[in-house]
Amino acid sequence: MKDDPHRQEIYAELRQLRRGAGEFGMDRIATAFTITDFVGRGSVERAYGALLDALVRHGSDPESDIRAYFDTSGFQAEGDNLDQRLSAYSDLHHVDQRTALRRSDRGAEKLSYILRDTLTIERPWGKLAVSEVGGVVTIGVQVDVPHNAQWRRPHVYINGEQHERDFVLHDSESSDFFATAKERFDRIPLLSSESDDDVFEAKVFWVMPVWPIWVTSAGFTTPGLVATFTMERNSGATISIWGSWTPPPK
Repeated sequence: MKDDPHRQEIYAELRQLRRGAGEFGMDRIATAFTITDFVGRGSVERAYGALLDALVRHGSDPESDIRAYFDTSGFQAEGDNLDQRLSAYSDLHHVDQRTALRRSDRGAEKLSYILRDTLTIERPWGKLAVSEVGGVVTIGVQVDVPHNAQWRRPHVYINGEQHERDFVLHDSESSDFFATAKERFDRIPLLSSESDDDVFEAKVFWVMPVWPIWVTSAGFTTPGLVATFTMERNSGATISIWGSWTPPPK
């Protein structure tokens, strides 16, 4: 399975940073272009702050893998180079240097996922648009995926019934960064209701390795209908239409 390319770049830079000489500080972070550009949005200070925040939240245990990464990278630790820092870590934690390096490697990998998760723009996007005219609903589902990222197709359920579609990816017409796929579902009648019950529900399950951002819209011609959107960070989005609706007599 393909890994997320941004996560891989962050991981490679974390390992490179660990080999640097001296104190683990902003001077060294400035050489990590992916971490500075994406995590820090071009700011070395912001990137450094994100790393320290991850240390506080996930590395408070001295025996943790993330703490091992920072210790062996030179953050408030003895040693001017990686070998010296591994030796100091080994002496302090009573392990051999191979164990110290394995812990540090695991810490770099975990940290790469944590930092990747903070990126709010460089991730998949889902777009859900619903329109209603005279009791009939049309729904469009579009997904945008960064090139070279792992791809999983969405699964769409409308009023409890699964509607499988191909969602074939092609180059986006509006962005060189994304590939896009879209499907449309037409002429879906509202369910009959005499109270404020759901008269339509569409669920889009889209489980991606990196959680997507959702953009939603709805437009109705029938008075009294209301839309509710629910976004699940790791599983997808749901739109429900509710209100009093009775089909006109035939």
